Amino acid sequence: MDPFSSEGELVNIHTSFIQGQYASVLSDYTTSDFSESNRLPVKILQHRAQCELGQYDQVISSISDSDAKQTPDLAAAKVFAKYLKTGSDDAAAEAEKLSESQGDNLTVQLLCGTVLSRAGKQDAALSLLSKHQGSLDAVALIVQIHLQQNRTDLALQQAKSARSFAQDALLVNLAESWIGMRRGGEEYQKAFYVFEELAQAPS
Repeated sequence: MDPFSSEGELVNIHTSFIQGQYASVLSDYTTSDFSESNRLPVKILQHRAQCELGQYDQVISSISDSDAKQTPDLAAAKVFAKYLKTGSDDAAAEAEKLSESQGDNLTVQLLCGTVLSRAGKQDAALSLLSKHQGSLDAVALIVQIHLQQNRTDLALQQAKSARSFAQDALLVNLAESWIGMRRGGEEYQKAFYVFEELAQAPS
């Protein structure tokens, strides 16, 4: 099940993250605003927003080794920040190890999958991400990886599958737009409209 589905209480903070409103993700939401079961996903989104803003050290220092050992989501966020900061083989190896031991965890799938893809291990990333259970974030990342591999056909297959259960979700629109940019023609124009709408969203 996707914790960021349109029916859940995480939809607004998740939409802000997708739209690149990282400062809003950090300043407009606190974990105490959410039910206890959603506080960890909120914290992870905020760590991801910090990484997008280049605040890698803050993420790394805020997650103790003991917390990382107890909570796979936090371990994934920490190794994600480490890799983005250094691009080191050690961080990539750490992500691979975590994906092997905690591969059913969605945060591990998304963040370690991103690390593996950036480290040139696209097949390992796709294998990890294939374990997701209806996550549009995972679908979007899979689409990106297939496009990097010049496999537009596989990217389109993923997007169509997501469209069948997610209807008008923003991430599906974005994934289809990335594909449209690659395919060109009328698809290029459709993609432009999606990006234009996204750019005009209130920040």
